[in-house]
Amino acid sequence: MGDQHGISAWRWLFIIEGIISIVICGIVWFSLPRSAEQAWFLNEEEKALMRARKARDARFKGAAEFSWKFAKRAFTDPFVYMTASLLFASSIPLFGFTTFLPTMLRGLGHTGLEANYLSTPPYILASISLISWTTLSDKLNKGALVAMLAPLPCILGYIIIVGTPKGGAGYAAMFLCAAGIYPYNATLLTWVSNNLAPDDKRSVGIPPFASRANISGIVASQIYTPSGAPPT
Repeated sequence: MGDQHGISAWRWLFIIEGIISIVICGIVWFSLPRSAEQAWFLNEEEKALMRARKARDARFKGAAEFSWKFAKRAFTDPFVYMTASLLFASSIPLFGFTTFLPTMLRGLGHTGLEANYLSTPPYILASISLISWTTLSDKLNKGALVAMLAPLPCILGYIIIVGTPKGGAGYAAMFLCAAGIYPYNATLLTWVSNNLAPDDKRSVGIPPFASRANISGIVASQIYTPSGAPPT
């Protein structure tokens, strides 16, 4: 966009994205029903199905009111802290890859414009990989196993990047990295959510678990330093 009305282009990016988020949140706030029984977009048969599912899942949800007993269990459960450490570690390459992919492509010899449009195809493969791995995890009901296997393409991709400072092999490695980074985090989040019950424990356990992933952004911002850039 360039400079418009005295505002830099990068500032306009945040303004536009912020306005879109505010508008969508406003629509959701007034249109989202309080419960499935009150959903205007469901017919009577679908509402009956939702009531049956709620009755089926009642044993996983605990009491109708919040209980600090389950909150204490969430804070003292080693499973939460173990998986939070895994998510912290896996989010470092995720944030690093997302932030520095154009920079890495420029390091492979591409111009700034080329780096921008070449950064799109790896995300297309990442989307396909994400859907494939998470579907497999759901069908096998083996979240831990899938979480162990999903990062293998990413590991291979980074090995190729380290050994290939330039050329098409380095760009191909970006696809492997993208294919392995995103499915792991999604599978891990689902695995943890499915293994924290009832709802009170899940509601308390998920925020500290997920917040550790955001903290990893501090580390990710420091892993691609100028001294580690490939020769140009």
